[in-house]
Amino acid sequence: MQLVPLALFAVELSGCGRRATPADCQLIVDRSVELSMKETDETDPKLVAAREAEVRSKLGDELKSCESLRVTDKTMACVRGASTTEELDKCLH
Repeated sequence: MQLVPLALFAVELSGCGRRATPADCQLIVDRSVELSMKETDETDPKLVAAREAEVRSKLGDELKSCESLRVTDKTMACVRGASTTEELDKCLH
């Protein structure tokens, strides 16, 4: 399983939207992990939560750099509603 598609850092960089919050960045990472694990048939909430924490820890400063990017409410709604990693990637491009 990939660590996290670096689509996290492909979030729209246009002038519209608002600066991503730490919660936005965490949501993007967590959804990526959750959907990746779901695609490998791993859905145990404890294992998913542990993997999310592990990935956030490994990303460290990269995750903080996400906060300098711009997102829209539409983008974040898409992230929340994505049901596959492919859909999530489309949300972020």
